[in-house]
Amino acid sequence: MSFDFQNLRSGIAAASADEQFAQAVLDGLSKTPKRLPSWLIFDDRGSEIFTEITQLPGYHPAQCEFEIFQTHKQAVTDILSKTPFRVIELGAGDGKKTEILLEHFIQCQLTFEYVPIDISEGAIKNLVASLESRFTGSTMSVTGLAADYFDGLRAVSQDSNQRNIVLFLGSTIGNMELPAAEQFVRQLWESLHDGDYVMIGFDLMKHPKTLYAAYNDSTGVFERFNLHLLDVLNRKLGANFVKGNFVQQGQYHPRSHAVESFVYSTREQVVRLEALGKEFTFDAWEPMQTEHSYKYTQAEIESLAVNSGYQIVKHLFDAQAHFVDSVWEVKT
Repeated sequence: MSFDFQNLRSGIAAASADEQFAQAVLDGLSKTPKRLPSWLIFDDRGSEIFTEITQLPGYHPAQCEFEIFQTHKQAVTDILSKTPFRVIELGAGDGKKTEILLEHFIQCQLTFEYVPIDISEGAIKNLVASLESRFTGSTMSVTGLAADYFDGLRAVSQDSNQRNIVLFLGSTIGNMELPAAEQFVRQLWESLHDGDYVMIGFDLMKHPKTLYAAYNDSTGVFERFNLHLLDVLNRKLGANFVKGNFVQQGQYHPRSHAVESFVYSTREQVVRLEALGKEFTFDAWEPMQTEHSYKYTQAEIESLAVNSGYQIVKHLFDAQAHFVDSVWEVKT
């Protein structure tokens, strides 16, 4: 079986992505209060730091999802094994959780293709190389794509005899506000065919102290992750952010139902972004939001699925019901 890699973030696509990046930064820094989307952090180094976050003992979304995959891998296999299938993962990262499923499919002698998609070229190259070293000669083929989500989906060949299951794990959907999440799952529905599946990870609403602990580790990995955004802005847009002039803090906000992370300017300062030809003033202790992680109720998840054209197949919970991977079927 083959193990391939393709970079779709080059040429015109790369230029378009750079324009999108610059516009998102300009829009976010022009808001009051300042607010930047978390996807800006995910260059190769940002992806590496996020992998460290998923390995933190107190970061329950990752720990719960590992448990779910170990506990329910046969249930997922039973859903998929009736027809040939392809596993497409959006935002694959290091793929460690997904490997639990992939290895089980191989042990069950299922022939399938795995298509991990990520905006980080380094993350995808490393993932494909790791899988090739472990699973050469198995029943699995791998095609890794460095691409934006929907550019990657469009590049995947469509085979009417093969069902797709799209994985969107790790509570990544929580990084979107509800209207954006609704738009995303509807666009995903439009990209797939009747009978295809999606599996989406949702972090469930729980004790606010549990949420606070998950996003404020004592080792400072979350702070490194959020402050890495300043490095990205310096490199990509010619900014002159000084990381030593900022600190990070995460907190649960009851009105937004989300854990929100902020970097705070520790002094009054002016930052210039050469690529934008703009300067932005920060007051002492002015916050700039860098992350948003919405916490769902089960009722909200089910409404999101049904209102977007899906039929709910199964909810897969961890033992404490802190997290759920929800499997939906596309209905047209």
